[in-house]
Amino acid sequence: MTTRDEAFRRIVRTVALLNLGYFAVEFAVARTIGSVSLFADSVDFMEDAAVNFLILAAMGWTRQRRAKVGMALLPWAASCSAETLIPDFPNGL
Repeated sequence: MTTRDEAFRRIVRTVALLNLGYFAVEFAVARTIGSVSLFADSVDFMEDAAVNFLILAAMGWTRQRRAKVGMALLPWAASCSAETLIPDFPNGL
């Protein structure tokens, strides 16, 4: 692993941990004051942290393994997109 790869790995790890920390703080505040919008935003931070940790893990994988994991995650990602669009239709799909 090159110095550049190590630096990138360190940056991704830091961002993941920061996102996880932001999730924890915002989640705690949302529960304390009963804010649904803060709760929703905290879940977004948790998702960001999960993606960062996946990127961190994938950095050590081969290209073939990254491709297989990407294809395995495709149906999940597509379903998330569909769930976002469905409320825009008056009677669903």
